[in-house]
Amino acid sequence: MTYRVIHRTEYRYESAVSESYGEVHLLPADFAGQVCRESQLRIEPEPHDVRQRTDFYGNRTAYFAVLEAHTRLTITAESVVDVDGRGREPALVGSQGWEVARDRLRVHRPGDALDVRDFLLDSPMVATSPTLGAYAALSFSAGRPLVEALADFNSRINRDFAFKPGSTSVGTTLTELLERREGVCQDFALLAIGCLRSIGLAARYVSGYIETFPPPGRPRLVGADVSHAWASLYVPDVGWVDFDPTNDQFVSDRHVTTAWGRDYRDVSPVKGVIYTESKSDEMDVSVDVARIDEPA
Repeated sequence: MTYRVIHRTEYRYESAVSESYGEVHLLPADFAGQVCRESQLRIEPEPHDVRQRTDFYGNRTAYFAVLEAHTRLTITAESVVDVDGRGREPALVGSQGWEVARDRLRVHRPGDALDVRDFLLDSPMVATSPTLGAYAALSFSAGRPLVEALADFNSRINRDFAFKPGSTSVGTTLTELLERREGVCQDFALLAIGCLRSIGLAARYVSGYIETFPPPGRPRLVGADVSHAWASLYVPDVGWVDFDPTNDQFVSDRHVTTAWGRDYRDVSPVKGVIYTESKSDEMDVSVDVARIDEPA
């Protein structure tokens, strides 16, 4: 599949902002199964400075500084991405029991457990707990094959939690999420990560997009898509296995990855600091993921 992805974020302020400094994770990654053919980042007003680098986890990150007064800030990222062969990892895991992956991660081996130890530990938005471990253990029973356990765990989150935009915030804890049983894709990804880490497995947060289809007989709406998130489990000798609790599936060629990290705070699409006396602001986000012609 080849997709054109357009992610546009607009901030409107009640009064002038004198300076804006921001960091974005909006440029798709390159790895086995995904190639970003082209990408561009447009910021209005024209920034005084824009710099790109690769962050600690290998993500493409951009920083910008707008130093002129403004009441509106628009950030648009446009990319063309080839996706091919994603979702093959579950078949490579075979029938090994899930405890094999857990036990392998307890032995520090260069190029293996050492590379993923950040994803075994607590992070700012994910704290392990016996309660989370107990929820995971309902799927990860003794000796159960890893892929079978992960598929069941993925489906349980999908069944047990209702997708309800606006029901949570960035400050909602995993304990509160377990009680409310509702949230959005970011919440379900963080919950899955917390549960897996609580039973000794390495898991990371993945930010990106998914191609969506309109209802039968209805035209596709430009900008109707939103940014998406899912989780990824590390399996020694195989690599990362991405799964999507929101849609009860392993990640496929309909998913486009922008970045990964310990949790949402590592890879939030846009974050930054502004200097203003404004007491209110508004934000609009639109995302469009459109399939285009086959790559040249």
